[in-house]
Amino acid sequence: MSGGRPVLTERSGAHFPRLLKKLPRDGRTAALHALLLTDAGLSAQEALTAALDGGRADGPVREAELTPRERHLCSELVYGVLRAEIRIGCLLGRVLPRPERLPILLLHILELGAYALLFQERVPDHAAVHGAVEQAQRLFGRSLARVANGALRSIQRFGSAVDSPEFYAEAGQKPCDAWEGLCRYYSLPRWFVDIWLAAYGEENTRLLMRRSSARPWIALRVNARHPLAADLRAALCALAQNERAQPVGSWGIAFAPGALPAEALGVSVDHWRRSGALSFQSAGSQLVLEELGLSRWQGRIWDACAGFGGKSAALLEQGADVALSTDRAWPRLRHLPDMCRSLGLPVPAVCLADACAPPLRGWSGHILLDAPCSGLGVLSRRPDIRRASRRAPADAEQLADLQSRLLNRLGGLLRPGRELAYITCTLNPAENEQAVARLLRSRPELALLRQWQTPHAHPWLEGMYGALLRRM
Repeated sequence: MSGGRPVLTERSGAHFPRLLKKLPRDGRTAALHALLLTDAGLSAQEALTAALDGGRADGPVREAELTPRERHLCSELVYGVLRAEIRIGCLLGRVLPRPERLPILLLHILELGAYALLFQERVPDHAAVHGAVEQAQRLFGRSLARVANGALRSIQRFGSAVDSPEFYAEAGQKPCDAWEGLCRYYSLPRWFVDIWLAAYGEENTRLLMRRSSARPWIALRVNARHPLAADLRAALCALAQNERAQPVGSWGIAFAPGALPAEALGVSVDHWRRSGALSFQSAGSQLVLEELGLSRWQGRIWDACAGFGGKSAALLEQGADVALSTDRAWPRLRHLPDMCRSLGLPVPAVCLADACAPPLRGWSGHILLDAPCSGLGVLSRRPDIRRASRRAPADAEQLADLQSRLLNRLGGLLRPGRELAYITCTLNPAENEQAVARLLRSRPELALLRQWQTPHAHPWLEGMYGALLRRM
């Protein structure tokens, strides 16, 4: 058991993809597969990619066999269930004596059914229950199908009461205070919320809790080097003159769920993306680069934790000289050269390297450190972080220690007059302001030029932090 859930090991779960072949090849079956993969340790995005990958011989649903509508349904279900997992688990605990003793696959079937009852307004309740019961019967027979039917019917009978945070703090649960009830309602571990309460106060914490449970906005970044960049951005901004869309910085536009336009300037958005005129990049990631002024950097830039290379590409599009991009994970970094070529950008040198022990004695230019972090600012986009198996208080402490080692090592490589940008996607002072303060105490030759954090009240559902330091 882990966090009240069955543990899926490689051995115990190896037969599940074959078992899922008993089900129709649709988005719900693919979602079940993806949820099983998150149990085995994959992130939500990695699990979706694997579950929908047509090249996997053991996958129950091949990409070519799913329509775009079914693929969209699969994504909605996986992200939605993970985003509401604690809340759904709370409900299942009200209607079942020991839900954690059920087969993990049946538990996921119930989660998908409960998600449909709670959040899928276009799915009639009877259809949500019937779909789950049918899946349970195909896989486990009539006995467990009756368990599924009884559990979901009981949740259905709660009616609109389940839409109130008070429901999750009432009798029938272990005694809890109002904040614990809110944690259950918004599907957040209590220790996340305690960090926010201590750092930002009750009002802002409630804002953060609400936005962490909502679907995130999608943001586009116009390639500033494209010949039609200005016209394309103007056309997209013209579509963003309402509360469901917003310009982001100099070249970005963020759209609410379901509001992404199909075309701009009479051409499909997908065509613009394939032709190198557009990329997807989160609004917070775009804005933190602009708030720190990194596109104005003169001289070579080293992106020391480049990941998939989104920030490297964004800076290259605006004329910055990103000369080196490194990361310790090659599966992420290997995509950067092809992405740069598709965008018509110069390709930086790409190297597999640990930024805590880089193969460099010094660096003549600026350094960008987009550090590994607890991710408390992107819980809407990374819902799997909520799981106890992914994040615990000890993990945040270890990450803070890693961030200090990264900052101290890279800060020591800077030459006078050069700058270090430190960025995280978390809302935790120990990993943000306090990490910078520790660096300044250990390296008095560095000076803090500015720091910025995403405002708590905004629609993008992302919390980014950035600090800019200079070697004096």
